[in-house]
Amino acid sequence: MRLDEEKCEYQTMSLFGEVPKAASKPVKTAGKAEIFFDGGCLGNPGQKYGSFQVKLDGKEILKRSRVDFGFGTNNEAEFNALKLALDEAAAWFQKKAIELKSLSLVVETDSTIVRNRLVVKNVVFKKYPSSQRMFALANECLEIMNQFGKFEVNWKGRANNVERFGH
Repeated sequence: MRLDEEKCEYQTMSLFGEVPKAASKPVKTAGKAEIFFDGGCLGNPGQKYGSFQVKLDGKEILKRSRVDFGFGTNNEAEFNALKLALDEAAAWFQKKAIELKSLSLVVETDSTIVRNRLVVKNVVFKKYPSSQRMFALANECLEIMNQFGKFEVNWKGRANNVERFGH
């Protein structure tokens, strides 16, 4: 059986407590924020790194390349890169007096683990320390994403990130 990553519709229970719910209310938004990100690792586990780009209405507002995240797994690096992008984007919007509720957020990832955790929400993480760190990071990301008027998470193939970030 082949999993169609674009139309994943299964749910499982979390091993680490309550899971934040994604915002589901229809909201009219005034702008579109986009986050593109990628995380990687030299060895797995190994030295984590990540890159991201944030656009507002199609114009780049923030970009970071090959940020060091310390030691861990490649999946942790994916969540680290997204969390950093969300933190810096939220701070940028606040500085510009743009309310997150007025924005529609589109997050693009090449990680099925990230996509499934943020969209399916109740994906099981095994009881490993790295899984617990990923679960915590995923919840922190969802807390920020839920502040936007609405959000969606789209899975795109690896080639998009290689072209955008070089890794």
